[in-house]
Amino acid sequence: MAKTLKKPTAKGKSAQQRVKLYLTYPKKLVRAPLIWQATRDFDLVFNIRSASVSEEVGIIAIELDGTEGAIEGAIAWLREQGVTVEPIEKNVIE
Repeated sequence: MAKTLKKPTAKGKSAQQRVKLYLTYPKKLVRAPLIWQATRDFDLVFNIRSASVSEEVGIIAIELDGTEGAIEGAIAWLREQGVTVEPIEKNVIE
């Protein structure tokens, strides 16, 4: 899974994390509101960083914030729907 950013939490609460992912939608799913459904069902916050969507394919760079279990559940659910989910790897050249 992608590297996560852990945020401090109050005692007794699950740690919030952030993952950055590429979602690739096949033609049959381009119009489906899957991000909305996943973030609603798994109690996540999303931020679309970039997107390229046509009638043939959708490629979206997204950040998901939530607990580790919620993020893993959403990723598994998206894959079950037919979305390709890949971590975004940072390349830093100095």
